[in-house]
Amino acid sequence: MNLGPLTQPARLAAPACRSRVLVGTAALLFMAVGVTACGPSGPDRASAPAENGNAVPATSDTSVGGGGGSGSGAAPVTAAPASSPVGPAVGSSQWPQLTWYTAQEYGAAKNAPARVSRRTSDGSWQLVRAGRPGNGTAAGQIAVAPDGRRAAWVEASAKRLVISDFDGTKQRTIPTQGQQTCAPSWLDSDRVLFGLGREKDWTIVAINADGTGRKVVATRQASCPTVSGGWIAQFTDRAVHVRDERGGPRTISPRIPSGLVIDGVAGTSRDGRSLVISTHVPNAGECGCGWRFRTYRVDAASGKATELTPLDRAWNEPTGHGQAIEAVALADGGLVVQVNTATPADDAPAYRLVRYAADGRVLASTAVPAGQPWGGLLG
Repeated sequence: MNLGPLTQPARLAAPACRSRVLVGTAALLFMAVGVTACGPSGPDRASAPAENGNAVPATSDTSVGGGGGSGSGAAPVTAAPASSPVGPAVGSSQWPQLTWYTAQEYGAAKNAPARVSRRTSDGSWQLVRAGRPGNGTAAGQIAVAPDGRRAAWVEASAKRLVISDFDGTKQRTIPTQGQQTCAPSWLDSDRVLFGLGREKDWTIVAINADGTGRKVVATRQASCPTVSGGWIAQFTDRAVHVRDERGGPRTISPRIPSGLVIDGVAGTSRDGRSLVISTHVPNAGECGCGWRFRTYRVDAASGKATELTPLDRAWNEPTGHGQAIEAVALADGGLVVQVNTATPADDAPAYRLVRYAADGRVLASTAVPAGQPWGGLLG
């Protein structure tokens, strides 16, 4: 998920507090963003929103698993064969096949490469491939394709978009004419979306991974887009604008409680019928360290919003924990959501994957691969 133009060198350490919370699609953002003082919540914080009868709360909090974090006791092996995803039965807590991207680690003693891992039926993570896409040249986000075979990034020195295999070979370069650039995202495993221009005046462009098939999708856009499930999304405080590459946008107005604002679109189902949004009550300093994050699954046609139960009951208070970063819709109506169990004020995220039922109940949770904390759910 993209926050804006790439104008600064990438870095892995997060600032102490951010003016806007980082939110993700199938790729992670490592650029520096503006910060604001992060103090204890006080009278300036907005009061809790009034409940809205249109919002459908989850029936109960059935949190399971550990208390969060990104560690896993299972060490990855050298390779794992690809297999077809198996959809869980309706109402089951069974996990589908999941793929995770771990970012390259810079400055560490081992300088660990980026990795793509796949979760096996016994709950361990197996290494599928490793590589160094970008390898220190990226101006910000490195976006990894849904199948984990390719990567895309904006090169800092040459001001161009680069698309390569995950190991960094077979690079294709697309000039950006020195313009500011929205971080790239993948529409599918063969097509990349990016933006050119300046703040509040973006031209959104799609291109094939081999550099052909360039198409202008939209012009004069106020913000950089998010991509999930092949859908392009942009959001304001109370609405989400969704389009595909072929058609014009439609506006979805989630029926969420008054006082909440949208801070991210975590995912859109491939059929475009539902999306997952992250919301919070804003405070005077716009510091996410004291927000109460509330996550909703939204019906695109009606705007009906079903709240997802937080993994930890303590997150029903404004602690800054529990923001939904990525979400994958399942065939049984459930979800897998990548949740940050840390806060936006922490130096690094602490991700955990949560399996939700269609009605928003927590069915199970699981750790992400051990090692470098920066990473993301690919599908």
